[in-house]
Amino acid sequence: MSETATTEAFWLETTVDWLASNARLRKERIDLTRKFTQEPYNLSAVRVLTMMDELAALHSARSGTKLVLSQNWRLAHRNDTVGEFIAAFVRLVTPDDRVMTDNAASAPGRMSESRHGRTHNQRLEALRANPRGDWKPVDLEIIASQYAMKFRKITGTHEVFLHPSVPHCVTIPLAAKIRPPHIRAFVAMIDGMDEAAR
Repeated sequence: MSETATTEAFWLETTVDWLASNARLRKERIDLTRKFTQEPYNLSAVRVLTMMDELAALHSARSGTKLVLSQNWRLAHRNDTVGEFIAAFVRLVTPDDRVMTDNAASAPGRMSESRHGRTHNQRLEALRANPRGDWKPVDLEIIASQYAMKFRKITGTHEVFLHPSVPHCVTIPLAAKIRPPHIRAFVAMIDGMDEAAR
């Protein structure tokens, strides 16, 4: 079983356990296609945000590196279905460089800040190299969070990305496919940031 599959299985089981305990449900009643705030869970938005913080704390304890979920990321995913949330969380905590270099492997259990930097640089480079890829809004949200960009949904059809050091914003569609010009504009926005802001 690959590391990604193992990680996904762990977070799926952990989230199901959390729901069973906090929504007082048997595990067989857990439905990954339902939102946390819907039947059968009926959790408040505050309880969902608390769950996110508890999962981040668990990840920090397991990895030895503090994970703090940005407010934008938390708000963007509080209305996800259980399955969508688990997938987004796994993408967030699974580094793109799953095959570690010898230098990184020499420090087991420790993820340095430089590795975090490499991870989100690799995500950005993946966008740059493949603007025609099947990119989702959450992919851009993860990168935006790592560059301290602000993002919000507007009119329910688009999402806008902003950064104080860049004079313009980038808007992407939420329902339609994200096209290469959107990806190129997003990458150019990050490239246009002040070095200090990055």
